[in-house]
Amino acid sequence: MSVNDTYRASSPEHEPELTAETTAEQIVELKESIPPSSAPIIAIDLDDVLSCTNAVVAQWHNETYGTQMTTNDFYYYFYWKNPFWGTPHTTQTKVKTFYTSGLMAQTQPVPGAREGVEALCALGYRLIIVTARGKDSHADSWAWVERWFPGCFHSMICTGKFANSPKHATDGVDALTGAQKEHEVATRLSKAEVCIDIGAELLIDDSMENALACAYHIPLDGVTKPPPVLLFGSYEWNKRLSVASDECDDMVYEVRLQREGVKFLEEDVRRGDKALEQANTHLSVRRARDWSEVVRYVAELKGGRL
Repeated sequence: MSVNDTYRASSPEHEPELTAETTAEQIVELKESIPPSSAPIIAIDLDDVLSCTNAVVAQWHNETYGTQMTTNDFYYYFYWKNPFWGTPHTTQTKVKTFYTSGLMAQTQPVPGAREGVEALCALGYRLIIVTARGKDSHADSWAWVERWFPGCFHSMICTGKFANSPKHATDGVDALTGAQKEHEVATRLSKAEVCIDIGAELLIDDSMENALACAYHIPLDGVTKPPPVLLFGSYEWNKRLSVASDECDDMVYEVRLQREGVKFLEEDVRRGDKALEQANTHLSVRRARDWSEVVRYVAELKGGRL
């Protein structure tokens, strides 16, 4: 899901670059927060893998701005590259407003997610959520997880940067007061780094960007690699690749449509396919259209380990 990364990419507050020293400190803190276990670990994204987040975003946008947006209009991971959103600056303002609406707590689970998650538990895996959501949404997010997936997940790790969350810091502190904090971890590490450090054997994520980041990740020790990725869902936004340099008005959907015509959508699909093919020389990324394919993939590899 891109609502979190869309905000961070558009945020005027640039995040500090992590040095090897600060990253090492984050790694130690993260490892201490996840007690060792003999059960193999699978890392699972939250938005649009477990939670139908973009559907709620579209509904909110339609009710707020009078549009007729559907999830099929989310062609790209970054919202400003899609119809109706406007410039990166306008998108940032909209996403801030959406965050404060409380609607993320009202999403429905992705079809088949409950059954799929329970099947992975039955296969003996320890499941940990690794999400781009920020620390300020910890309490509400974990409450949602426990409501729809009671007892299925060990913990939730948020890679969202606290400084760039759309609520004030005090909101997050207050929200955490009554939360089950032992289940909630915030970190500045990337998803690839988190997966390495918790020893995950698989990442299930709906983002082509995260999948490629894992495939190309260069670890600090030069040896340990992130796990393979199941690129989840037949979503328009994970057929096309977005990069940081896309944060400009020239990449706004309506601007590109006028400049290039509708052909750019299919051209970007071909570019996305090529990017995955180039990154997948070691079978590090595989598509899974739905939860039944996720379970089938994991079950087939259970005997030989992931």
